[in-house]
Formats: sequence, structure tokens, C-alpha cells
Amino acid sequence: MIETFLAILFRIEQYFYNNAKEKFLSHLQYLYFCVTMKILFLQDADSIPLSKKERILYFLLLIFFFAIYMPGITWLYNVLMWMFFAYSFFFNSLKDKWAILKNRKEIMLIVVFFLLNLGSALLSTNQKEGISFAGIRISLWAISVAIGTIYIKPILKERLIFAFAVATAVAAAGVLLWGIGQSTKYSDLSLLYNDNLSNIINLQSIYFAMLINLAIFSFVYLLTKKSSLINNNAIVPVLFILFIVHFLLASRIAIIMLYGSIFIFAIVYIVSKKKILEGMTLILGLLLGSFLLVKFFPKTINRFKELGYTKFDFKSTAKESHYNVALTPDQWNGANIRIAVWECAWQVIKANMVFGTGLGDKGDELKKAYLKKEFTFGYTTNRNTHNNYVDVWMSLGLIVFLLFLTSFFILPLFHCIKASDWYGLTVIISFMLSLLTENYMDRTMGNTLLAFFIVFIVSYKKPEGYDDYTLSAR
Repeated sequence: MIETFLAILFRIEQYFYNNAKEKFLSHLQYLYFCVTMKILFLQDADSIPLSKKERILYFLLLIFFFAIYMPGITWLYNVLMWMFFAYSFFFNSLKDKWAILKNRKEIMLIVVFFLLNLGSALLSTNQKEGISFAGIRISLWAISVAIGTIYIKPILKERLIFAFAVATAVAAAGVLLWGIGQSTKYSDLSLLYNDNLSNIINLQSIYFAMLINLAIFSFVYLLTKKSSLINNNAIVPVLFILFIVHFLLASRIAIIMLYGSIFIFAIVYIVSKKKILEGMTLILGLLLGSFLLVKFFPKTINRFKELGYTKFDFKSTAKESHYNVALTPDQWNGANIRIAVWECAWQVIKANMVFGTGLGDKGDELKKAYLKKEFTFGYTTNRNTHNNYVDVWMSLGLIVFLLFLTSFFILPLFHCIKASDWYGLTVIISFMLSLLTENYMDRTMGNTLLAFFIVFIVSYKKPEGYDDYTLSAR
């Protein structure tokens, strides 16, 4: 099966080369392209240690990564999720799975968290709505059982990180070309920004910007590891495209996370390596790059200007601001909408502190709070909490909220610190910050991304007391 799949892919590659090399690629670029393809499709010498079962799992996840960005096909990544879920039961035995699971308390707690969501849905007054939300969150359970009960060895871990980063880079290049084409066709530069740019791949800008953050962190991780998967000459234009698209997506929290991470990395580099000149060069490069991005793509700054207008009147019926129009103090914007929603949500939490409203009733109770505050804008636009932590506490109560924090963040962070795993640490903290302004668990894609990356970080840490042979594919 794998051999047939590879043969088809390389025929496509050969066709591309024969028909497009003169128009699109220099010989050097084509060489980099071939090397990347060989690595992606496990045709390089370094992939030999991977077992047959590991190769099958790799290809399922490789297609899953590309499926996340597939234009016009919103269901494909879900199909791939269930495919690698089913395959995971052939990857290792049920006995091995149980042994691994007992060693990974965070995975067990994530499964318990999902089951409590399901129980809350069934006990809700609005049971139909509850079951709908539980269905949206089923990937928390499926990915935990699939990936959380296997051990991903270092060589496969690096391959998967590289595959994800390449898939994201390809998607970024694709949306940039699409955006340029659309903005040229309609003479409208706003088509290069925010959701307009990412609509073609069926992703909200906040999710795509987050994925680009993770892709950049992935490439940097592989560079610092001096991985043979990375070509130092080819990576520069790839990172350039990722940074451009990331800025155009205009996600405030993602931009703050990315540039904040670079600044922190530079400071740590200066202190730990005593490389003052190199660290200062990185900081100056960051400042210069930021200045040029603002100069060439000024509309993104409108998103940050909203932070200066946080005052609001619950009764206001003003329109919501947009990055492409003038910003005025009387408008609703991304900042003051969230503050207003959180104030209403806190009233619901105080009335349902311990056990929550129930998963199916959270929306109804929040709307009641909107009406009580005469927050007509929030009610008519059916705003969710825009904060995953607030949502979990409000709907499931304090005890389940603490379970959520422990399973998704506290335990994985502890194990990352213990293993000196800065890549895992960075990814987890990125999700922790992103969940402050977005409710990932209200969307299928949000649940899938959160579950996959948290569980993946857990899965490449070897459970104590077990050797590679016991835990890996035979």
C-alpha cells in the first residue's frame, strides 16, 4: 500500500518537474524541492530505522496535516483522525496501550474530562444542544485514545514535526498567492487580510495564525537540534513567507505570542550563551522586521488600535469595528466585546460556581445574562464566551475546570520541564495564551488542534519503566 502511494506521489512530482521547471523553479530550488519530497515521503537514508507500522502511522498523520488546510473539503481531516484512531489499535496491543495509559495520568484525565462533558450534556435541560457540543468535542477522546496510548520515538517525532511545519508552510504560500490574486482581481487590498486571507482553506484567521506560530517554532526547534531534515539555505524564504502571512492574518494574540517568544529567546540566548552581539542583532532584526511589516501592511495595526478603546455601554447598538474602516470610540470592537461578554459570563459563573450550568444550557444562561444587562449586541450576535477557561468553568463548574487545567496544561507542563523539552513547553504555553481570548472547544477544528498537539507532546515522552521494544511498533 505504501509503495503504491509513494509511486503515485513521485509520478506527480515528476510530472510537475517536466512541465513546470522552466517556468517556476531554478535548478537549485528544484533540488531543495526534491530533497524535501524525499524526506516527506521517507525516501531518504535517515528514515530507514522506522518500522513498517511507524511508516504507516507517519503517512496517516502526514495526510492529516495537509487535510487540515484542504480548500473546499471541511470533513477530510476528521476522516483522517478516525483513520489513525482505528490504526492505532494495530500499532500496539491493548496490553501495551493500558500499560502506557496507566503511566500517563494526563491522558486518563483528558478522557475523564470528555466523559464528564458527555454526562453534563445528557443531564442538561437543553439536551439537544448539549449532545451537539459533546459531539464537537469527541476529538478530545478519540485523539487521546489514538495517540496518547502509543510511544512516538525521537526519530518519528522529528519527522512528524517537520511534516506539520512543511504542510503549514505550503498552506501559507498557497493562501498568499490566492490573496494576491484576489486583491489584484478586485482591486481590494483588504482581501489580503484577516479572515479574507484564510477563508480559502476553511480556517478562521486565529486558528491559522496559531498554526503558523507552531510551524515557526517547529522549524526553529529542528534548526537548534541541527536536524538533518532542515536545509539552512532553503529555510530562509520559507520563514519569510510564514512571517508575512502571519502578520497579514492580523491575530493580535498570535502576533504578541510570536514576537514575544522571539524577544524572550534573544534575552535567554544573551544570558545563557553570553552572546551579546548575536542576541542584540536578533532583537534589532525583530524591531526592523516589525517596522517593515507595519509599513507595508498597515491595516493589521487597526486590530491593535482597538485595545485603546475598551470602554463600552451595554445598551449600545453601534456596529462592530473592522480593520478596513476607521476606528471610533463608540464602536463595538474585539476588545470591548470580550470585556462585556466576560462580565456577563462571570455573573453566570457566580450563580453556578461549583457544578456549572450544564453543557447544553450554557448558551441559554449566557443569553439570559445578556438580556439582564441589556447587552443587545451580544444577544443578537449570539456571542460565546471568547475565553475557553471561562466557558469550561461556566458550563461544567469549578471541579471540572480544575480537572481541565490539570490534564491539558499543568501535568504536561510539569513533564516538559522535567524532560527539558522546550519545544513542548512552547507549544503548550501558546495554547494556554490563545485560549484566553478564544473558545477553542466550541469548534470542531479547535478541539482537534488542542487535543492533537497536547497529546502529541505527551506521546513522545517515554513512560517510565518501559523500554523501546515494549512500547514501539514491532
